[in-house]
Amino acid sequence: MKDCCIWSLADKTRLIDYIIECHSRGGDGMNFNKTFWTNAAIHMVAFQTDQAALKTADSCQSKWGCIRKMYKVVNKISNASGLSFNIKKGANIGDGGESVWVDYVLVCKNPEAKSLKTKGWLHYEKLQGII
Repeated sequence: MKDCCIWSLADKTRLIDYIIECHSRGGDGMNFNKTFWTNAAIHMVAFQTDQAALKTADSCQSKWGCIRKMYKVVNKISNASGLSFNIKKGANIGDGGESVWVDYVLVCKNPEAKSLKTKGWLHYEKLQGII
């Protein structure tokens, strides 16, 4: 059984910073090889301060997939007509915009979007230049 890998905000930020620093290795599609993910795991372990399960090449690659997916969700919200995105407040939907938000969530059929109604995603601007 694999140990569950807990990713703090600092861990995710560290992985994103590493990927930004080395993004040219992923090519236009940001598809990195196994050696890259092994090096990413080594980088993550070097900064680990808690007793949680160590980050592995597979866990780093999996987390990157989740980060890319969330970026795409946030980017769609940011570019949707009638909506905007704030890295701290998300779509910042108040009572007046509730119907627009409900319609958007129904149309986009993406459960991750629901969490962004009033909550931001701090990594959006940082990733705009590479994804």
